[in-house]
Amino acid sequence: MGMERWTNPELERLRAEAFARGAAAEAEACGAEIRARRERHRTGEMLDVYDDSLRPAGVKDRGLVHLDGDWHRSFHCWLVSPRRRTIVVQRRSAAKATYPGALDVSVAGHYGAGETLAEVCREGEEELGLRLPPERLVPLGRAVDMARHGYLLDREAADVFAYVTDVPLEDLRPDPAEVASVLDLPIAAALALFREEAVAARAAQRSPGRGPDVVEVRLAEFTVHHDRYLARVALQAERLADGLGPLCI
Repeated sequence: MGMERWTNPELERLRAEAFARGAAAEAEACGAEIRARRERHRTGEMLDVYDDSLRPAGVKDRGLVHLDGDWHRSFHCWLVSPRRRTIVVQRRSAAKATYPGALDVSVAGHYGAGETLAEVCREGEEELGLRLPPERLVPLGRAVDMARHGYLLDREAADVFAYVTDVPLEDLRPDPAEVASVLDLPIAAALALFREEAVAARAAQRSPGRGPDVVEVRLAEFTVHHDRYLARVALQAERLADGLGPLCI
């Protein structure tokens, strides 16, 4: 392991306490579980990691990044339609390891190690079959957040962008391994989520002759973010739909 930092503080604490009591077998069992988790979560995909001041701190396997709770960078891009006055949200695949079936950013993903904005725009093609021209993305700022998923700790600094486009939902081609469906969420409804129990959104119309599929959406269905992130994105989307410049979120 070299100088690599242990993961799962609760296991390491138990391991240290066992050593202090002289319970070598118990301590070794904790250590074995830590090592097993590290091997189980290796992905081969490398990410840049950062210290608590978001200064570069090296490169690490993506699975170990989430296991160790390292800060890393991610990419959020919200599709904003001025004509429909909506933002597009995706429903995550039920097979996703985190937030299965939850509503989420139109397009999101991790920056690979050394990856640029132009390169991470590949996420648009991968998730929705949509090319994201980096020169047309509107920067909205950075969202810093953390969340626990069992014993995993996800600590991300997300670069947030808007892509102003009236592309029809039906023209998007979600990858079913990543995205179960896409919804048109009215900007006004996104704001109303914070004072109402449920609002209406429109799903893509896939069959000829069918009317729009209207579904109920609740705030609790979204992935967890702090600081009313969705509301702040909706306010920026409203400005962009009105032809105004964004404010930093």
